[in-house]
Amino acid sequence: MRLIKENRILALILIAAVIVSGIVAGQRISVENNAKSVDIVVDYKEMELLSQQSENDVSWWLSEFADMGITKVGLHEETLKSLTESELPVKAELVKDLRKDTYWMNQASPEVLALIDENVKDDFDVLVIAGSKEMYDFVNRAFEERYDPERSVSLETENGGYILIDGRVEDSLYYETEKILMTEDTGFSQETDMAGSVIMYLNIGLLPEKVDTIQKAGCRVEPRTLGYAGWNDNRFLNDVTSSYENMNVVPDYWIMGSRAVPGYDDGTEKLTDYLNKNDITIGIVENTTQRQNISPDGMEDVITGTDYDVVRVFSVWPYIQYRYGYYGYESYEEIENSLFRAVVERNVKVIYYKPMKETDDEYTYITDIQDYRDSFKNLEARLASHGIVIGEASTFEPYKVPLWAGIIIAIGAGCAALFCLKTVLPVRNRCIYLLLAAGILGVLGAYYIAPGFSALLTSFAASVMIPCMTTVLMMYAAGEIKSRLDSEAGVVKLAVLGAAVLLGCVVISAAGAVMTAAPVSSIDYMLELDIFRGVKLAQLLPLAFFMLLFMLAALKMWGDKEKNTLEITDIKWALNYNIKMWMVLLAMVVGAAGFIYLARTGHESGIEASSLELLVRNYLEEVLYARPRTKEFLVAFPAVMLFIYSMVRNMKIFSFLFGLAGVIGFTSVTNTFMHIRTPMELGFARTGYAAVFGIVLGIMYILILEGFYRIYRKRGSRNNA
Repeated sequence: MRLIKENRILALILIAAVIVSGIVAGQRISVENNAKSVDIVVDYKEMELLSQQSENDVSWWLSEFADMGITKVGLHEETLKSLTESELPVKAELVKDLRKDTYWMNQASPEVLALIDENVKDDFDVLVIAGSKEMYDFVNRAFEERYDPERSVSLETENGGYILIDGRVEDSLYYETEKILMTEDTGFSQETDMAGSVIMYLNIGLLPEKVDTIQKAGCRVEPRTLGYAGWNDNRFLNDVTSSYENMNVVPDYWIMGSRAVPGYDDGTEKLTDYLNKNDITIGIVENTTQRQNISPDGMEDVITGTDYDVVRVFSVWPYIQYRYGYYGYESYEEIENSLFRAVVERNVKVIYYKPMKETDDEYTYITDIQDYRDSFKNLEARLASHGIVIGEASTFEPYKVPLWAGIIIAIGAGCAALFCLKTVLPVRNRCIYLLLAAGILGVLGAYYIAPGFSALLTSFAASVMIPCMTTVLMMYAAGEIKSRLDSEAGVVKLAVLGAAVLLGCVVISAAGAVMTAAPVSSIDYMLELDIFRGVKLAQLLPLAFFMLLFMLAALKMWGDKEKNTLEITDIKWALNYNIKMWMVLLAMVVGAAGFIYLARTGHESGIEASSLELLVRNYLEEVLYARPRTKEFLVAFPAVMLFIYSMVRNMKIFSFLFGLAGVIGFTSVTNTFMHIRTPMELGFARTGYAAVFGIVLGIMYILILEGFYRIYRKRGSRNNA
């Protein structure tokens, strides 16, 4: 192509950047293919609740799950709150609330009243009432060994005892401010009441009877421990780990909580040493939005200290538990789909499983064991089609993108920018090469000063400039085809040429997508410890660039403009152009479609896909290796073919709309690879399927449009007759 020959130096550098990106992509794919094992951990508390609604106890359920190969059980450490809410003889309350209970105060023994009177100084203290010797010893030992012994005082009795814990203002938990109104709906006052204390949520140990139940069922205990600021030093961590050892509990995974890693008040070194010594893998839990992870204080220091011995964990959140019989399915299908997508599409290596519930029912569990058997059997078979097995969770090699690779890719992205700049502005080659030299120096300096930020900037630049360059090539190809063919050229020829242009654009987009992904293909991004930012902007800028290109091309093809580049007269023409009402309406429609398109990107949008679309997606996931993106094969890729067709047929408005939709396809391909957590080979499969389906649909759309075109022409000729 003449366009490439005129910019061969830029093209050669860009090709070199694509080759380097391919090398990085190959290394990343190798890392991904060496981690193909996923594990399942079932939550003990939820299994207890499930058993209470069935005819069998929790031991039976754990044994049944063990028969299915699910032998890991997540067990949260007890808290004063969990003990108070259980059937065990333990009660914990704020002392200020107990003092309001006149009946209890009248029944309390003189020793207990003396304990309160002599030690309580404020409203933040908590009193634990243990109704058995076992519970008294369990709670008292925790506060003597795990926490500052000076902050608790105890009174042992014949049948249990009392433990008074010194709370402070920073431990207090409050309700949201309540506004009190008068009958005239006017403000009267605002009140804030103390709801509880962090002390109620402090971890005080694993109950031995629960540990015993799990181990007798042939399962392993995966303890869940949380630390809270001010109560989370090495004393706490030492007692946690020693209590594990005393109960013969050696975790396979240390699944992180939401507050701080245990021992964080004194640093992360002790926990890191413990994890390394016992070969324990860190589990980081994916957020409910499926974007990044829950990140407690100290987590990243522990991860780097263990040389990235870490896996992503997908928790079956309540909104997923309720998807039994969802979207018109008979039973567990949509829950199974959620687990499948988490593993295959988001690099999840541990599923933290909670039993299924009736749709939109917070309390009613599914108690048919066969549903669980069938669900896990189907999931295992579907994962096997991707080479993934259920077993000990595999971790990624701590891969880092070489610095030199990022520099070359950055220079390549800069060449793409210069290529686009030269297309729209009358810039001489001398100026282009000066800009290239300055850009190379800038890239070297940026990577020397801030390599991490520079990698993100490189990725963003590629995600914008390669779709823009693909847009240039699409416009150039359309212009060349239009100049060679008559406006009444055969529909078959137009369909073939449109398919060829589409395939060329998809290949270039895929190469650009690899350039986008390569700079941020390090393990931090694969685990979503960090993420690519600027997705929506990267999708919007190429659309704006297309509008500029199309205006220049239209002025040359259908106007009296001689050059493709932007001139002052073009700006004057645009500012003085008479805008008609239909143009305003068209702009509003296009704007609304664009808003929906951008809003639907990601998992945090209020605009969701319809049930029918989700069912179609699920079907494609089942029958294909990877589901192609709907907007690509249904709209954007066929639109590229329609763009070629409408340009030759001189359909100006249709050309603009189809071209705009086609550019969405280029940005979508890049966007597919921006999700670094998704295995790269899945991105290639998605794009390939979308191209094949897009060509088939593009041919169908062209035939339909040709039918309308012929009818329009026939009616026009009759009216002129």
